[in-house]
Amino acid sequence: MPGKQGRTITLITMFRQTSKLMVDELTERLRAAGDVHCTPAHHPVFENIDPDGTRLTVLAERAAMTHQSMSELVSTMAAIGYLERVRDPADGRAKLVRLTPYGRQMVRIAVAVIAEIEREWLDRFRRAGFDIDVRAMLDAGLQLAESQPVDGRVS
Repeated sequence: MPGKQGRTITLITMFRQTSKLMVDELTERLRAAGDVHCTPAHHPVFENIDPDGTRLTVLAERAAMTHQSMSELVSTMAAIGYLERVRDPADGRAKLVRLTPYGRQMVRIAVAVIAEIEREWLDRFRRAGFDIDVRAMLDAGLQLAESQPVDGRVS
């Protein structure tokens, strides 16, 4: 689809721009609620961490980041007080990255804010004449992608 100055705006670009707008809105609302440390850079950790903690390598893989970049991000977030590194009970040699009580509190607030943001975006779609269940549509597409991976060939 041609966009400004004749460049092609792909669906990938639109998804990325929508995601950025939503994360920026989340960050702005969390800051307004008193979390002065929150930045969009923290989102890959919050969106990928398990309730009981996650190994750094798993966080990096889920976020499509290098191990080194994720390690730096986790260190920054630990200094703020969102995260802590603890011994993995399944393997005493390994460490888990885990939310602190403050981090869990921020996640609870963020989940409520995300629900508001999603409702607002869905309302925008309805006002534009699109009465579809976007969540169900995306979930179905992701499920199919997992069960039928694209082989990478270009037709």
